[in-house]
Amino acid sequence: MAHNTSGHKQTQMALDPKDRPRYSKEQLQTYFERIKLPQKCLDSPVFTEPALAKTTEHGLPLVHAMTRYHAAFVPFENLELHYSSHKTISLNMDDLFTKFAERGLQYGRGGRCMENNGFFGTVLRSLGFDVRNCAGRVSRMHNPDRTVREQQGQTYDCWNHMLNLVRFDDEWYIVDVGMGAMGPNTPYPLRDGYETVSLSPRRIRLQWRSIPEHAAGRYEDAQKLWCYDVCYHPSETDPSSNIWTPTYCFTETEFLPQDYEMMSWFTSTHPKSFFTKSLLCTRMLMADRIEELVGDLTMFNDRVAKTVEGKRAVVRELKTEQERIDCLKEMFGINLTSEEKSGITVGVLES
Repeated sequence: MAHNTSGHKQTQMALDPKDRPRYSKEQLQTYFERIKLPQKCLDSPVFTEPALAKTTEHGLPLVHAMTRYHAAFVPFENLELHYSSHKTISLNMDDLFTKFAERGLQYGRGGRCMENNGFFGTVLRSLGFDVRNCAGRVSRMHNPDRTVREQQGQTYDCWNHMLNLVRFDDEWYIVDVGMGAMGPNTPYPLRDGYETVSLSPRRIRLQWRSIPEHAAGRYEDAQKLWCYDVCYHPSETDPSSNIWTPTYCFTETEFLPQDYEMMSWFTSTHPKSFFTKSLLCTRMLMADRIEELVGDLTMFNDRVAKTVEGKRAVVRELKTEQERIDCLKEMFGINLTSEEKSGITVGVLES
């Protein structure tokens, strides 16, 4: 059952827990087929004893695996805003199941953060996990406009990112499959000062601190937020010299479906939104032998770059619209329908 957004009823979270979105066992099997989740993961006792989902011993390893396989087989992309006649995004959980799981097997489609994390969070709830939906502000250090990065890199966007918190025993973990190459791509604890390797050699960290934008008279009086940072090229000999790039900050406050409805509308329609101006498609790369993520393949407008073990190289330049459509199929496994191909936004094939 999905969030009811039809007719005159306003979007809300169902007050009765049994009426909240859940996927059936058959639906979950379709999704696991989509992400090629191996049998050893499907043999987890969580599938027969849902109460074990809330334990560090059984639930956490399964979420680690599901996070990797989702990132590897469900792209982070905004194609709906460019290859469609309607240019709109649905956060309805039935629609997302159809897009990611049912049609995903044939067409290979993914989505943005609120689609990926909303869907993934519902999958986890359906298995018995304790999930809270939260929101973040993305750092402008990741804005594609160099001028913005140089002049406003210490500031953040509005609430424009969705992530999930999942509890194992007595500790919450960040589970975020909706950030593409910039995301953690691994669950990690909600713990001040936590630091680890995500995609080697890249390191990530979490700090409880104030961001530069605040109204307090003194920095020590400013409100604090959880801040997720990335170090792309860590020093092996002098960690103190590492350069940390802010990626997003977030709050533990639970956000509701109506909050994401507003956030998604802004990010998918406002002319200043990155998603309305540029085309992006990212899939994470997995090393089959070790079943670990090692890099990413990213299309940004008219070129494709591949990053493995911290080394990035442009692997294809796209000079025509047909070349981009062919590239989406060959390199990303995305098959656009005839209707989607004819709906391309004019002028987006420019970096």
